[in-house]
Amino acid sequence: MTPLFYCFAALIVTRSRALVLRFSNSTISSGAIAHSMATVAGNGKQPITFQGFYNAYHTGRGIWKWNNALDAYQRHLGPLAGKPLSLAEVGVQSGGSITMWKSVLGFSVHYFGIDINPATQQFVDPTTSIFMGDQASDKSWDEFYSTVTPGLDVLVDDGGHSPVQMSVTFARAFEHINPGGYIMTEDIFNEGHVTSFLFKAAEHIGYWNQQVDSVHLYPGFLAVKKATQGLPPQFQSFNSPVVAMVDSWERMWTAISNHPGSTIVVSNPAWGSMFAAYSMQSIFHQFSNLYAGTTTDNPKGCATTSAPVCTSSIVNSPLQNKVTGVHVYRDNIFVEVALHPPVISALRKGTYWIPYGL
Repeated sequence: MTPLFYCFAALIVTRSRALVLRFSNSTISSGAIAHSMATVAGNGKQPITFQGFYNAYHTGRGIWKWNNALDAYQRHLGPLAGKPLSLAEVGVQSGGSITMWKSVLGFSVHYFGIDINPATQQFVDPTTSIFMGDQASDKSWDEFYSTVTPGLDVLVDDGGHSPVQMSVTFARAFEHINPGGYIMTEDIFNEGHVTSFLFKAAEHIGYWNQQVDSVHLYPGFLAVKKATQGLPPQFQSFNSPVVAMVDSWERMWTAISNHPGSTIVVSNPAWGSMFAAYSMQSIFHQFSNLYAGTTTDNPKGCATTSAPVCTSSIVNSPLQNKVTGVHVYRDNIFVEVALHPPVISALRKGTYWIPYGL
């Protein structure tokens, strides 16, 4: 497949002098925009969803997200709407996601953006902090967690997307995630990253074993939820009925082929904890094609520019046509099987775009 060398939120993050901006005036107030968007879209009747926000968003700060990432946000973060949250995002780019997080999750969100582009400092306001730093640098993360915030409810990595950058960000985040919170890594559409990033992530998950609530695999997307001490695992609701329980990979693949539009449970006590490093590496290996797929862009070449009109799409791998989600708990794996091949795409929204690069 063609490596995905660009990113949707920021160009590859390189070393930069650290800088934190807080509580200063900005010509663009994400809080004000969020309030306006939430009022119009929600109309006081029901909370706005991530998908609803994105579909209704046309003008303002640019935002570019995969549609299945929006589905994952809604599924995992939607229930947190209205609660005080500390949310960090690697890759601020044109600032549209700041508006999205606050519009959907509410006005008690404090957004911490990590980027290298000084132009993103314009988004600072009383509930938005921007940190200049290199996501591949332990020194930058030391400074971020010691001087900006010691704890987070959610960290979203939509930054440089290289294995080193994702690995350092992932490894450093977990101890700073509050119980019940998430690490989310986006845009992993490169099957080579299974061994260069996901296998390393499996080693960390194995080390954190007792502190992990669940691990969620989607095409090009990984989410790890931290357990809350004293509470049982918070099982996900599924979009399709459970039709089979199997105890081997071979039986799982047979069940996936035979039961489109269903959920398959994989359980084998002899395997031990699914969060053990060897178990997670086996899971990532089995579902490695979730992270494959050829990327195309329309108009051609737009993905590496700041053009406001641009759509990227995935030419699905065979597995992406069949499996929409894999949910790993300590004793079980739940595999969601597609009824029809899904469309995986990212449509740029918004009119204000900061040029890529420095």
